[in-house]
Amino acid sequence: MFSFLKHPRKRYLYAIITGDYCGQMLALVESENTNYQFLVLPTIENRAIDKQKFKFALDNKIVEPVERLPKNIYNFLVEQYKYNKCNK
Repeated sequence: MFSFLKHPRKRYLYAIITGDYCGQMLALVESENTNYQFLVLPTIENRAIDKQKFKFALDNKIVEPVERLPKNIYNFLVEQYKYNKCNK
């Protein structure tokens, strides 16, 4: 669906479609030097994923982009991510 775009991108929601975490959704919140920072849905927890591993998952259809989130929803998820980060 979004194959013409360079992924991963902020404001996009990604579905894990196979493996141990099948059924979870990932909302990209931050990009760091070696990791992407995601808020995982529906568990509402923060997860860091290595950039190379995430690229591998995209290339091998383990993870697929689902939709671009509306700004208000994305901003809410970013605030939840920050809250989780402060309250570890």
